[in-house]
Amino acid sequence: MSPRSLAVVAVLCGSLLQPALAKNPAALPLPGPFDAASAAASLVEVSGVKALKDLKGSRRVAVPQFSIEFVTQDSVSSETSGFAAAGRASVSGHYRLTGVAEPEFQALTEQLYASFVQALQAQGLEVLTPQQLAASPTWARLTAGGVQVPLRGESSITVAPPGMALYGTHRMLANTSKKGTLAALAGFGAAVTGISESVENVTLQKELDGAALVEVSMKLHFAQLKNENRGFLSGLSNTAAVSARLHPILTHARMTVMSGSEGSTLSTKAPLLLDPAAFTEVRKEAATTGEIAGAVAVGLLRMAIGSKDSSSSEKYEVVAEPQRYRERIAANLAQTHAMLIARMVSEH
Repeated sequence: MSPRSLAVVAVLCGSLLQPALAKNPAALPLPGPFDAASAAASLVEVSGVKALKDLKGSRRVAVPQFSIEFVTQDSVSSETSGFAAAGRASVSGHYRLTGVAEPEFQALTEQLYASFVQALQAQGLEVLTPQQLAASPTWARLTAGGVQVPLRGESSITVAPPGMALYGTHRMLANTSKKGTLAALAGFGAAVTGISESVENVTLQKELDGAALVEVSMKLHFAQLKNENRGFLSGLSNTAAVSARLHPILTHARMTVMSGSEGSTLSTKAPLLLDPAAFTEVRKEAATTGEIAGAVAVGLLRMAIGSKDSSSSEKYEVVAEPQRYRERIAANLAQTHAMLIARMVSEH
């Protein structure tokens, strides 16, 4: 692997690991009235600029990867310390997105991909067609050996336009949502494979007659969940509490540009709060007979042994109406794309 290739990998992987290493930044709202250039200046950061400057000369780009991960369920819990004579209190909330599912996510992703291509073309860039991209043997091989989509997990779904797959840094991002030792080992293996695949992007560009590569990845959550007892003093309280702010939140948006052996990454500095009107309501799920019986049994056992501990667990549904969800989310994500592109243009 050449020194230049290693430098590209360092830029791409460094930007990938940065969110995991940094403290969780506070989520920020998209500014209104929205102006892409001014929003980009405050909300988008850049790692490496040489590839962006090279675009001014080439003006030809391909979009080999474009993916969105939609979080569909999540949970939050809190527990007190049970200090002194007080019993230990614990509470958990489980939230599930309903009303929209894989078909809506797929349609939304394809719509956003089309609008992203149009936004690039509006900047005077020639964007290669999917047919031109598919003619590359390297892209065909990377796609065939990549992670196939839709990628369905326990708590999220990752989708991409037809014909695409997850490879390179997108393969690594697909493993960042997993937890546990085995998942970490799998993630390390994916990182090694992803680095190798990223280096092949240089070959891919040659097969595409020197076109620069522009890739996009995003992750969309449906709520901000918070443990209200985080911290020492809160843990001493005799009550535990959690909260949920029902707000679509773009936890990350990242665009990478490769031109020759140079790589640049543009990403949002913090999670972005999107339009809360994407959802119609939140409602508590009815407990099943088995859950009720289990709660009663636990309560009777605690009474029998004189325990002061208490616990509760609630399930909620966050409801979205498909058309409203698609309209609101599409508008916000298109604004995010506009910011990334505006920052790219400002670095020319």
